[in-house]
Amino acid sequence: MTAGSHIPFVRFRLGDGQTAQVSPGGLIGRAASAELRIANPEVSEAHALISLRGHQLHMLSLRRWIILDGERCSAIALRPGQRIFLAQTVVLEVEAVELPAHVLVLGCDDREVCTLSESVYSLMRGDHGLKVLPEHVHGAEAYLWGNGEGFTLRVGDAPPVEVEAGTEWRIGEHRLRVTARPLGDGALSTRSIGQNDPPLTIVARYDTVYIHTPGRPSAVLSGLLARIVSELVTIGKLVSWEAVAREIWGDESDRNVMRQNWDRNMRRLRAHLREADVRADLVRPDGRGNVEIYLLPQDRVVDET
Repeated sequence: MTAGSHIPFVRFRLGDGQTAQVSPGGLIGRAASAELRIANPEVSEAHALISLRGHQLHMLSLRRWIILDGERCSAIALRPGQRIFLAQTVVLEVEAVELPAHVLVLGCDDREVCTLSESVYSLMRGDHGLKVLPEHVHGAEAYLWGNGEGFTLRVGDAPPVEVEAGTEWRIGEHRLRVTARPLGDGALSTRSIGQNDPPLTIVARYDTVYIHTPGRPSAVLSGLLARIVSELVTIGKLVSWEAVAREIWGDESDRNVMRQNWDRNMRRLRAHLREADVRADLVRPDGRGNVEIYLLPQDRVVDET
């Protein structure tokens, strides 16, 4: 079983005859961070997202509709031969949908943790066990990152190694292992490994956000941090950072300055969450320029924006 056989993708044919390949988590739109960038003013910066759901690849609309067979859709299960309109003059033809027989799954001790589908993971010990965060965190005990064909592992200062089904390593008292499982057989989301994560109630009021945790003082966000979280609560799914940022700083903002503002406020947000003993991955980037509110099954959101 080769490493590449674990990576699903959809290949589109564009109107000019060129083709583009997009993997799960890939953004389609005008944004520079889009995996499939379309330089057309009729297309939104963050127009659509490719997502793996069960054993199918889907295209999900973000800020605007996607159209198939004359019908406006919020989600389309992708199949070869489809012609999907992003705008009146912009059409993507689905040329191929490649789904591997198996996907790689990360396990810790005796429990499966997540399907390896993000571009980078940081593995680090926390108060409630080992954490797997879908971003690069400085000082983590280990890192996993993908290159579009497979994954590479680096533990501490050891040389990087290629990952395949059966790869094992240890972080402290934890034994980690990568296995292969049939595609669509209950794919797992990325999440913290600790089973003792308390339930969160996030109350979003745009200019303020309250995060309630049983037995702890409530965390309060205000100003720009609250607006970022409130926008993500309202959107309710993975979205380009730029689409969120433009809702806050405006469409006329310089992109480079906006990116600096975004990165600075994301660092402030993570630091604020850690200080309040709230999961720092509550606001989670996917490593591809997208971000989301990341909820565990026990969490609850109250949108009062």
